Amino acid sequence: MKTQLIIVLMMFTLVSCQKDLMKEIRNEEWNNERAILLITFENQVGNATIRRDENQNGLITFMYNQTAGDSKSIKIKELELSYGASSDVIKDQVLTFDDQQTAQIKVTSKSGQDRVWKISYIPFSDELVGTWQISTLSVYGGAWPEYGGAAAHVSMAERSWNWNTDGTGPIAEYDNTLTFTLEGITEDGDAYGKVINHAGPDQGYADFTFIDDPDGAKIPINVNSKYRKIPIGEGNWKRNSKQGTISFSSASLVSTAKLIGSGTITLDDYNNSITIQDKAFEFELEQTFIWIDIYKDRERFVENAKKYWVQIKKISE
Repeated sequence: MKTQLIIVLMMFTLVSCQKDLMKEIRNEEWNNERAILLITFENQVGNATIRRDENQNGLITFMYNQTAGDSKSIKIKELELSYGASSDVIKDQVLTFDDQQTAQIKVTSKSGQDRVWKISYIPFSDELVGTWQISTLSVYGGAWPEYGGAAAHVSMAERSWNWNTDGTGPIAEYDNTLTFTLEGITEDGDAYGKVINHAGPDQGYADFTFIDDPDGAKIPINVNSKYRKIPIGEGNWKRNSKQGTISFSSASLVSTAKLIGSGTITLDDYNNSITIQDKAFEFELEQTFIWIDIYKDRERFVENAKKYWVQIKKISE
């Protein structure tokens, strides 16, 4: 009888435990998860880093394009939490950051436990971001520099007789501005974005048609493929930090340049040099190695042009 009583009591206890366990499962009292799994901010560059320190404090860092918006109030574009968790801010709300570029989000688990996540951003910008004035288009070209055949022309527009006389030659580019915006950064740390080539007050872009003039014949030679290196209107740009280059692209062109600073560049051993006043995109040009007359401008601008600079000056951030 005593043994039977013990068995009955054990069964009662087991049933009671099962009932309590099911209640706990239904109420999710077991769920203490309070993690942020994914978060994205407006004007964020790249992906956010989400981690917990040795004390299980939540830490999130991201890079922010500070040229694109208010760095004190940043909108949350995406927010994914642990199953059953809730937070004191939600997607599409604005998170307020202090002077130390930090903010916080409190995440509460289904069981009622809290974790405060510290959010901080690193201001990110690229020197290209902003608006630049095109000041000068420069070229170095020509064969046989040892015989005086090569020359550096600081301004293509100075050789006005080599281009159309209606203002559509290189001079049309001298009032243009280039506006660079930042869209993101790759895993390799290469920034990229949009570039808008504004036409300027004359509402025109250069038509690079060289006018050859053998014996007054005035033969037009289309060299737009050689000198149209930055897209008309809207295009794309991307920095290759390893190679130190900037690439431009659009539906109709792809080009690569180096962004160089001010200074004088020695081009050969025969006193040919060029001075960059502020900054310039430096493009390497492909020569044809056709020699017609080494002292003619056609050699320097068409057949054997070697380097091309779009000189620029920043006018706004």
